[in-house]
Amino acid sequence: MNILLISYGDLDYDGRLRSLLSLFSRIGTVYSYTRGSKALSGNGVVCDLSYGAFVRSSVEYAKRLHDIDILVLDNRKATIPGMIIKKKIKPHYTIQDSRELYLINEVKHFSGKIGCIFEKKMAKEADIVICANEERAKIMQREYKLSNLPLTYENLRQLEYSSEDNVEEIAEKFKNYINNDEVRIISSSGCSIARTNDVLVRNLKNVERKCRLFLVGSSDSKEEAIIRDLASKDKVNSVTILGQLNQAELKYLISQCHIGIVNYGQYDTNNKYCASGKLYEFVYEGIPVVTTTNPPLKRMCDQEQIGVSDDNYCDGLNKVIRDYDQYKNNVKVFAQLHTIEQNDSDICNKIQAAINSSNG
Repeated sequence: MNILLISYGDLDYDGRLRSLLSLFSRIGTVYSYTRGSKALSGNGVVCDLSYGAFVRSSVEYAKRLHDIDILVLDNRKATIPGMIIKKKIKPHYTIQDSRELYLINEVKHFSGKIGCIFEKKMAKEADIVICANEERAKIMQREYKLSNLPLTYENLRQLEYSSEDNVEEIAEKFKNYINNDEVRIISSSGCSIARTNDVLVRNLKNVERKCRLFLVGSSDSKEEAIIRDLASKDKVNSVTILGQLNQAELKYLISQCHIGIVNYGQYDTNNKYCASGKLYEFVYEGIPVVTTTNPPLKRMCDQEQIGVSDDNYCDGLNKVIRDYDQYKNNVKVFAQLHTIEQNDSDICNKIQAAINSSNG
């Protein structure tokens, strides 16, 4: 099968996009049109274009391929070129991956509302719709009035070193931050106030052990100033703001930490019912988590006992610290039972069953 995957995501930083490319390579020969510095395969094309130019050029790329068995559209920005390709080239099957769940009544900007309209329209026209957790699947079926429940493809992902990465050099970069007298905690949501990192920093003083908190990810300068001001008032614990790290740097730093923070706001459907790949990045590096009480995160913590869900953070951190060996062992067992290989195999089987059913 010839498979064309269209995405405005950036391969260098987009874990789900990389997972989708790997996933569909199990089903057929994947041709991809994405953004990034380099393609993952010889059949991939990467670009650095404005969105309008991306729409035009991805459609032209599809025309050159011409014979497309499966068209895969990654998220909202792929829906406009996807609709054009679907009409002009008529692929045999169209699959829409909705990694996010923005509802039109919750989106403030006009462009965002337009995106919601196109995503909803594409979901109704697609042969298969995929989303990132079971909570979202139920909401999408209801809100979009879909005849079938979307398939669920959880954001299981593991950070990896490439053959070009020098781990010794990375270790040297971070060596001054590693103090064995501290509990090392890491969040990859930057200084985001919307994700309540201000609450996290404020509550570090209530944690029973001396801590160092790493805040990784791009940050708004005003939010960073707020976090720095809060951190300066804590005379015991340390907050280290690192900005955005590449995949290898993030993998190494997580492996040197004890607890991962997975935090999202609950101010709209997309955030409340978050589908966190960050959680799995921590779990596959072997560290327990403390999460906010968003329903999918709370479900994972309660069912699997891989961490604690607590919006004030300090009680969750204290619980994990007190029984750290047990939580760490639970994480190890979970990672062994819930592999990326099995996750990909399961969704592949479901996709192929849905295709066979439509042929039936």
